Amino acid sequence: MSKLIILHVDDDANIRALTALAFDLGGEALVHSAPSGAEALRLLADGIQPDLLLLDVMMPDMDGPGLLDRIRAEPGGPAAPAIFMTAQTQDHDRAALLARGAIGVIIKPFDPMTLEDQVRLLLKNAP
Repeated sequence: MSKLIILHVDDDANIRALTALAFDLGGEALVHSAPSGAEALRLLADGIQPDLLLLDVMMPDMDGPGLLDRIRAEPGGPAAPAIFMTAQTQDHDRAALLARGAIGVIIKPFDPMTLEDQVRLLLKNAP
């Protein structure tokens, strides 16, 4: 497994900490965390080059789908695959997120012991 550079955006500090811990346990990923879409855009402008965007769906000011749209609209912005994280479990909600260009959706609450495996499986099966 190669080291994965992840930009994780979630307004919940506990979720950011749990996600970072989940990837630290495996030791195969470097997680850059941001509490908002604006902070994520700043990290990208500062030169972070993620292999994966891990985006919370519901955040104040700029939600995950809106952030993904902004990232994709930036000339020279990262083309990294995106995975949304959400508590929304309806099939039509997941389908709408996938239609926005995500390679997968991880439902919250998630199991930190299997999160890295879930992410790697989504990346492996991505088109």
